[in-house]
Amino acid sequence: MDLIKEILNDAYQPVKKQLSRAPAALNEDLGKISRHIQMGNQYVALVGNQVVGTMRVTLRGQIGVIERLAVSSNFRNRRIGTMLVQHAENLMEGMDAICIELEVYGGVEEQQKFYDRIGYKETTRQKRSGEEIVLMRKNFNEEVEEEEPL
Repeated sequence: MDLIKEILNDAYQPVKKQLSRAPAALNEDLGKISRHIQMGNQYVALVGNQVVGTMRVTLRGQIGVIERLAVSSNFRNRRIGTMLVQHAENLMEGMDAICIELEVYGGVEEQQKFYDRIGYKETTRQKRSGEEIVLMRKNFNEEVEEEEPL
């Protein structure tokens, strides 16, 4: 739990400077992180025996949700974040989710660019606690259903 909290603090440090308030992930206590570990929806990325990344993945109805994705600054640009997201996609697709949704801060362009590169598209924007939040989605079934001719 402490390692997850450390990774979140490290990863969100640059983000924190771009926002008017601290990200909610930084205010989360160890008890809540522990509960998510016990529920089986908190994942970590390992390099050797070292925990270098984390994310939370849940299924809400038929929608997979990724939250709190973070990679230690010493391990960025090694595709660890991409691999975490791919793992989440595989998990959720195996659980019959129709898509995955996630939220990023509108004021942090790097976050949105990361998800754009791996196939996520912006669906809506909203204000929450003074910050612009961008909802992004990736559908698993991209086929356009066509009506059959009569």
